[in-house]
Amino acid sequence: MDFNEDYYKKTIEQYHYSPLDFAPMDFEFYSIPKETMKAKWLCHSGLDSIEGSKRDFIFTTGVGLSGIPHMGTLSQILRAIFLQKNEFNVQLVLGDLDSYNARNKELQYVVDLSKRYEDFICRIGYDTSLGILRNQRDYPEINQKAFLLSKYVSDQDFLDTEEDLSELYIKENAYNGITFPVKQSILLMLSDFIELSQDYSTTIVMLGLEEHKYVRLARKIVERAEINFNICSLYSRIIRGLKGYPKMSKSIKGSAITVDMSPTEIRNFILTESDNYDIPENSVLYQMMTAVSDYTSEEIADIYNECKNKNTSWVMRKKDYTERLVKICSKWK
Repeated sequence: MDFNEDYYKKTIEQYHYSPLDFAPMDFEFYSIPKETMKAKWLCHSGLDSIEGSKRDFIFTTGVGLSGIPHMGTLSQILRAIFLQKNEFNVQLVLGDLDSYNARNKELQYVVDLSKRYEDFICRIGYDTSLGILRNQRDYPEINQKAFLLSKYVSDQDFLDTEEDLSELYIKENAYNGITFPVKQSILLMLSDFIELSQDYSTTIVMLGLEEHKYVRLARKIVERAEINFNICSLYSRIIRGLKGYPKMSKSIKGSAITVDMSPTEIRNFILTESDNYDIPENSVLYQMMTAVSDYTSEEIADIYNECKNKNTSWVMRKKDYTERLVKICSKWK
């Protein structure tokens, strides 16, 4: 499967999402200009219906702990930091129990990795005094919420959340399908979303577009349980993986650039990466530059043209981006 523009268009049309890239984005989101929204995210559902103060709602996202952060993981973390710097409420969940169940990782492994993730996320700019940064294991109220919500979920609901890449994960021995542990992980993740209804009227779930089915199920549960809570969503592009894989994954060895790579490895990849692509959207480097960086929307517009023209400026941009990325990755201890 290719997570290209055709995939995005098909998904948006099939599930009636509001496109940012395929139709005009005619509103800014509070303090964020529409050009920046379009540069950082692909599409949304319900964002244009939010009213009231910034303090009335919260963004939430999470990262799995099945391995070392890769560029896709880092992109979600940096988006959370960006939103926090724009004075929005943000929750960032470290999915330790998710990886323990769905990816069959040892408990001590995810406990130790959770601490490393937390330290890294704070080093690159997340402020825990202004937002939530937590794991799942140390919050029994979230597990209790998952148990209470379980009566509103059927086995078919879980089957309907099967990700588009499930066959690839099964082939790579990284996943065994919708087993009971996987159901537990999905329910706990949905509880991470819905527990926020205790303090906010709305949550905006920030995920990659391939995970959109989780938001759909969360909305069904809220409706069935008659919880007065609005769930919106904000979806990002998927960064293409190495070696022909459709995305970078912690569960598939060799598919990703990870933050523990040496500066030499990172430089070698970026500076020798082939420019064999048809449009910038299908360039791994362009995808990384838009998602894993602090470039402004104006700079991203320049980068698009440089990538498209494959000129001298594009070569210089690669060098600039390489050093930016090396600096971020150096904070992983």
